[in-house]
Amino acid sequence: MNTPAATAKKTPMIKRILVRCPATAKLTATGLTIDEDLYADTPLKNHKLTCPHCQQVHAWTKKDVVLAR
Repeated sequence: MNTPAATAKKTPMIKRILVRCPATAKLTATGLTIDEDLYADTPLKNHKLTCPHCQQVHAWTKKDVVLAR
C-alpha cells in the first residue's frame, strides 16, 4: 500500500554557499547555491571573490565553504 508520505518526492534542501573572510572572520555569500544532498559529490575548486568586508580578493575551495539556509 502506498501512502502519500511514501510516494511524495523529497523537497531539495537548497543551501547558500558562504566563505569566511580570513581577515575579519565574517561570513560572505558567494552568490552560489547547491542542493545539500548533492554537495558531498560536487567538486568546488579554485573560486575567487572580492570580499565586501575587507575589499580583498580571496581564493576559496570546498574546504572553506559553510552551507547556510
